This record gives sequence, C-alpha cells and structure tokens, in this order.
Amino acid sequence: MYWSTDEFYRNSVISEVMPFKRFQKITENFHIDNILEEAQRDDPSYDKLCKVRPIVDALNETFQQNCSSSQNQSIDESMIKFKGKSSMKQYMPKKPIKRGYKCWCRCDSKTGYLYQFQIYTGKTDNTAEEGLGCRVVLDLCQNVSEDTFIVFDNFFTSLPLLEILYSEKIYAVGTIRANRKGLPPEISKQNKDLKLSPGEFIFKYSNPIACIKWMDTKDVLVSTTAHDPRSVEVIQRTQKNGSKKAMFCPVAIKKYTEHMGGVDLFDHYRSSYPLSCKSRKYWHRLFWFLFEAAVVNLYIVYHQKSLMTHRDFRFRLGRLLINNFRAKKVTVPLFKNKKGGVYGVPDEIRLLNVGLHLPQDNLKFRRCRFCSTRVKEKRSRFICKTCKVSICPECFDNFHK
Repeated sequence: MYWSTDEFYRNSVISEVMPFKRFQKITENFHIDNILEEAQRDDPSYDKLCKVRPIVDALNETFQQNCSSSQNQSIDESMIKFKGKSSMKQYMPKKPIKRGYKCWCRCDSKTGYLYQFQIYTGKTDNTAEEGLGCRVVLDLCQNVSEDTFIVFDNFFTSLPLLEILYSEKIYAVGTIRANRKGLPPEISKQNKDLKLSPGEFIFKYSNPIACIKWMDTKDVLVSTTAHDPRSVEVIQRTQKNGSKKAMFCPVAIKKYTEHMGGVDLFDHYRSSYPLSCKSRKYWHRLFWFLFEAAVVNLYIVYHQKSLMTHRDFRFRLGRLLINNFRAKKVTVPLFKNKKGGVYGVPDEIRLLNVGLHLPQDNLKFRRCRFCSTRVKEKRSRFICKTCKVSICPECFDNFHK
C-alpha cells in the first residue's frame, strides 16, 4: 500500500526511500543465520529457532547489559500472533491472542522493560513436560542479582521453586494452585469445613515459605518468601451499589497485584504500533517480535530522560533510520496508459528473413521486449537468435510482424 499508484494510499516518504521491487527482493532473500550450517530436522541437535537464534542470543545479552536491573520484576507469558503451520504454535483459548508462538518474558514491574525472554519451542516428546514452569523461571533468573523481588502467577509457582530461588537470595511471591504438591492442608481444598468471610485470611509458615489463603470474592492463594504473612493493609472494594467498603488484605497479595503487570505493560507498548508483516515464512513473525521488543526497550530507556510520547518517539526513530536518504530513481505514481514494449531492434533486422529468427535458450531471465511494461513486468529466458533480445515464446511471432 505504501507504493500504491493512488495518491490517497501512497506514502511518498517510504516509496521514495526504497522502490517496492527492492523491498520485495530483500524480503524474499532475507536471512539471519547461515543456512549452509543448519542441522537437519532429523538431527538430535536441530534447533527449531535456528532461523532467528543469532539475534535471540544477541538481544538477550544486550537487553541485560544496557539497563540496570530493577528490584521488582515479573515473569509471565507473551503471545506472538501466528496462524500458519508450525510445530511451535500454541493454542491459548483464554488469551486475547489465541493462536501463535508463546514467549516467556522477565520484565520490569514498573516500566515494562524486557530483561530476558525465551521462546517456547514445544514439547520435546509426546509427553507433557514435567516442571515446565519451574524450569522457565530458573532459566530466566540465571542472571538476576541478589535481593531481587520476582512475581509470577500460578502456572509457575511451586514450593520447590520458591526454595531454590530463596537459596540464591532471590525473593518471590506468586499465586499458587490448590492442588500443588506440598501445600498445607489448611490452605488447600482439602479443608472443606473452613469458611472464610471477605477480608479474612489464614496462613501457614514453614521457613522460608509462607502460604496464605485470603477470601476476596473467592479464595486467593499465594506463597511468598518475601513478606511477613501477618502483615496486612486496608484496601477499598467497590460494592454492587457503588459504595466503597474497607477490608483487610495481606501485604503479600497487595504487592503481588502491584508488581505483576510488567509483561502486560510490555505487550501494551508492543501492540500499540505493531510492525508485523504477513509472510509465509514461519520465522518472519518471530523476527518482527524481536524487532518490536528492541524498539520498545529503546523507548523505555529513552523515556526515562525525556517526556516524548511513544508515537513521537517512533516517528523520530523512523526519520533517523531513513536519515534523508532517497533512492537514485524516484518512483512516481503512474496515471497514464500502459506503455507498450520497446523493441530495441531496427526494423531492417527485426522484419528481415523472418523464417530465420529462431528462439534460443539464454539461461537467464530478462524483460520481454514485446509484452513487458512499466506497470506489469514479464521476463523470459528465451532470446531471438538473430535479434539478440529477450522474447516470450508466445510473443515470438507478433514481435517479428
């Protein structure tokens, strides 16, 4: 659409920088890795992310080096929209993006800055991966400094995970499922006789983990290594009639709510001005996600010293990348009739001894001198043996008339 001949759709800033055919050729031949060094799919060492692995590793390293780590961070999943065929594609019916690639992210709870990410490539075999949530958190926390506070949801939380993080001086809090192994009976669903009123809670502490069950509109279960389970704060809840009601809330649950939105904020920035382009190549969507992540992180770092809006930052970044460059041949809208083919051969040669003009395979595709136009280009690998110009086989007779 940027290169449309209709002025209503055409974007001259883009079309004058790069012709459409050049953009198309770059897209068709774009690669990140060395395809000659890729392992075969049946090779045990085959990497499903080999097409984007170099840039994945580079960004994971760069993101952590170019921004000081915050004390409060969150871990959650982010979806990359994709509806094509791929063994890595996941279906998440409760997510806004239901089909696509799943990416685990560790972000700053306040700014949404992406520190580290891991693209999920699917199960390694036909069985469910045991301890997937625990494995993901430990992978993403390898370079986390001591005394960092990490928040994650019930998909990741387990008591062994909290113990491992605590042994590395990383404090964590997360909602936990009632059927997790090791959860005290008082907290799990086994204690059916216990009825809590809104604002009431119970806890079970076993150093260093505290498990808390709090009644809001329904039971809320959290496990923490960072908070005193006896500490509470007063919060306001809106009733059905619009009035406010004060109720007690454990500090661990309040801090979880405050710091859990880091990945959601990153997704908000990423979806505000999406860059994804349609493509049949499965890894192109992954590349555009990586590109978007780099732009979002760049904006977050820049925004700490400037009040520039996200939109204005994107415009300025685009101008800097273009840097007043213009293509040698400026493309302009074509509103005139199609121009016919240019023969390029004198009539005394083209029309002389027509029976001696025979097609010859040139092995290279060149523009047909009869039917190719500026609007619709047609190429042929055949040339006239006498005229020495490229001609389509179906145009051969008409060219010599």
